[in-house]
Amino acid sequence: MDQTVTTARAAEIVAIGYEGLRSYLKRGLLGSSGLMAPFVHPNSPAPDLSRVRAKWKRFGVVDLCLMRLAKQLIDLGLSFEQANGIASRDEVRKILARDRDTTGATLMAWPPYYDFIVFAGHDLRHLPDRLAEVGDVAVLVQLDRIADHVRSEIDKGTDVLAPAMAAEDQ
Repeated sequence: MDQTVTTARAAEIVAIGYEGLRSYLKRGLLGSSGLMAPFVHPNSPAPDLSRVRAKWKRFGVVDLCLMRLAKQLIDLGLSFEQANGIASRDEVRKILARDRDTTGATLMAWPPYYDFIVFAGHDLRHLPDRLAEVGDVAVLVQLDRIADHVRSEIDKGTDVLAPAMAAEDQ
């Protein structure tokens, strides 16, 4: 089963602060990425899922990785909408899925177009060529390091809880 953390712990892992994370969630951080579309009657309007995470109280590893990616992209100069557009994409979510190997996975974005490419596995051999094409400005984010950071932070929280839970069992 996938480990989850509370909103307060998620804010620490993402390094944004509780109120900042809540604000980003209300603005639609990650949109409907990774969610199954709901069943809707043919004559009924579909619900707006763009802000669905604003009501969530617990977050899993992949969502935390994507939130941290968005935060880093914003810190590197992209707007919220640009960073969220990248972090909300299914191909980025698939790279960071728990059962996938993220070793070496790198995201490259470049201004002024704010387009991006994800390099993973054998695609990494094309990264130097793409960097040469982009010219003098590119933003590189190592997705494998984001995943490692998030998983280690979640494990730290688990290590802190384990002695307390063991004491309760006695």
